[in-house]
Amino acid sequence: MPPPEPPPGAAAGSSGTPSGETYTYGHSPVVVAVHEARTAEREAAFFLPRLRPGMRLLDAGCGPGTITAGLAAAVAPGEVVGVDAAPDVLARAAAGAAARGLQNVAFRQADAYALPFPDASFDAVFAHTLLEHLRAPSAALG
Repeated sequence: MPPPEPPPGAAAGSSGTPSGETYTYGHSPVVVAVHEARTAEREAAFFLPRLRPGMRLLDAGCGPGTITAGLAAAVAPGEVVGVDAAPDVLARAAAGAAARGLQNVAFRQADAYALPFPDASFDAVFAHTLLEHLRAPSAALG
């Protein structure tokens, strides 16, 4: 199955991402600090009871990775891959996971409309506040 098409009118790279999407809030220190205060225990409380050790998860739109880290703890020794379009925030996510000693989490730059993984690569997908920022969320879900 080919990757979903970007939303209509999105020019590749027009806003720093392959799909041309723009993150409305940006990644100022204040915004990133708010995102770093997020936890899996709070933001993914509905999801955590469904996770089991050994699962492989995708965290789409992971930002600075604090939720991702909590998901990784829940599925250890399973793997969690966090993806985001912003490389600077991904660097913070990787540093935070390393500081926590997490061995089962990885971070990659990726476009929500064209994820670089084959179908059925993950047991579950988490996306906290990603879809509200996309012009064509159903295309990303596809």
